[in-house]
Amino acid sequence: MNVNYTDQPPELIAAALDWVRSGSRVVLATLVNIEGNAPYPLGTQMLVNEQGDYLGQMTGGCAERAIADQALLALQQERNQAQRYGLGSPFFDIKLPCGSGIDVYFDCQQTEPSLLHLLTQLEARQVVPMQVGQYQKTYVPTPRLMLFGQGPIMQSLTKLAMATGYDVVCCVQNDDTKAQLEAHGFCTEPLARAIDIASAADSFSAVVSLFHEHDLEIPILQRAVESPAFYIGALGSKRTHASRLVSLETQGVKPGLLSKIHGPVGMDIDATTPSQIAVSILAEMVAVMNRIHG
Repeated sequence: MNVNYTDQPPELIAAALDWVRSGSRVVLATLVNIEGNAPYPLGTQMLVNEQGDYLGQMTGGCAERAIADQALLALQQERNQAQRYGLGSPFFDIKLPCGSGIDVYFDCQQTEPSLLHLLTQLEARQVVPMQVGQYQKTYVPTPRLMLFGQGPIMQSLTKLAMATGYDVVCCVQNDDTKAQLEAHGFCTEPLARAIDIASAADSFSAVVSLFHEHDLEIPILQRAVESPAFYIGALGSKRTHASRLVSLETQGVKPGLLSKIHGPVGMDIDATTPSQIAVSILAEMVAVMNRIHG
């Protein structure tokens, strides 16, 4: 399957593995506690190598350098440790938004086998629990958006979804859409592979139909509703959606599964252009994913 990959969750683990293989020691810093509000959620991570280079963000620029310096101290002491920043911290010159405080756990015992095992599981789209100090960190697969159909909405939605951290599969109906996407550097899949792609949707996958000829989407949506996909959406009016549901039921789809389809797709924001429609779709998709996967 040709996937347009983001540089999101597996990036830190892949970079850690590369640094370790090049002979550098690394520290994985994890946000394990928040007092008040914080710009990043629990479990957010930064990676720091022994040269002081770091990847990732935890505070939006307020304390990243200090966190990297503490990681170097953990490496020097060869000891995992925790440190408070912001409210209640010994570092009086580091202020966090809204006067909040965070606790960061520094793990300096990363090894090539453990990092390779974790990366392999993530690439296989597995959920991986891991104990980080007293905190239970859960690694989850990068969310994936599977798009089927044609037109400029597909191009806009691909850009927006990737910017939001989604990997994207573009299964295109015609050569014009294929050319438009590939001109912007996106890889595509032919419509002939649509059923196989929809069948591969997992619980971290969203499926969106952007067909204008809606008879083409019926077998794809049938596979999608039978999958554990967290979100399924289909373009078209309320009348089109009602007709779509009748067609799916005629094909033997159980009525209880039909309610999984969001149609007309997207939040009602009075969208009038392809880009605005893409925003409405992405907003609804993110809202559903956050409710389900938190």
